[in-house]
Amino acid sequence: MCSHGSKYREAPAQLNLPIWETLKSLEQFDDQVTAPLHGFDGAQDYYKKSSSRQYLKSIGIPTLLLQAQDDPFMLPDSIPQIDELSVTVQLEVTKNGGHVGFVSGILPWRPTYWLEQRVPLFLQKYLE
Repeated sequence: MCSHGSKYREAPAQLNLPIWETLKSLEQFDDQVTAPLHGFDGAQDYYKKSSSRQYLKSIGIPTLLLQAQDDPFMLPDSIPQIDELSVTVQLEVTKNGGHVGFVSGILPWRPTYWLEQRVPLFLQKYLE
């Protein structure tokens, strides 16, 4: 039997539905909805405990970290500084790319996925 949603049957989520009309930012949404639903003490507690940032200095395997400046879910200060990274982590920040998208192309219904091109190029030097 699937247990999906079982935590809500045991302790139903308490959401105040009229709150949707008052939320003006993603941080407010996370503070009022995401964090309480998952047992965090607000948005900042959720961000701190759910972030991988604290582990970036300890990565020992060559890693490519891609971040788009126009990612609507990531604030500019979420981009780690060089001194927060292990020497094995390569950070690339692009001007565009959105949230995990990096989709481009000039023809409709024929997108180009930059991520599918960039990752193999990064891995190539380790697979030869």
